[in-house]
Amino acid sequence: MTHTATYRAAVPTFRDGVAGGEDVPVSTEEDVDRLVTLLVEPGVYTASLQAGEGMAVLEAHVQDGYGYLRYYGLDQSAVSAGVSASPPVESEVEFPGGSGLPLDQFRAVLAEFVKTGGRRPAAVEWRRLS
Repeated sequence: MTHTATYRAAVPTFRDGVAGGEDVPVSTEEDVDRLVTLLVEPGVYTASLQAGEGMAVLEAHVQDGYGYLRYYGLDQSAVSAGVSASPPVESEVEFPGGSGLPLDQFRAVLAEFVKTGGRRPAAVEWRRLS
């Protein structure tokens, strides 16, 4: 996987009644797999991927078997256009209904974001946010 930066995924957790979090480096296909595996676990919340200040951010969340994405670029923000049956997610970052992706596609979009150095991934359609 070619990349221009190592991304850090800040992942809040709530396990055994204790709030916590994990800081996951993401720069390889294996790192993306590890992040997706973590996000599927109960008590794990929205991950925020960013390489550094002023760079694009990708928020990633898994719920009910769907992966949700919200992209923040320099001049735009958007959510993934996903499966219409996917429910909305109420978390620290809200995702509207219909923005959840099948997990294989979710993983591919995360990998593309890291590989391209934070460009908005083309492996999914996006709905702009106002």
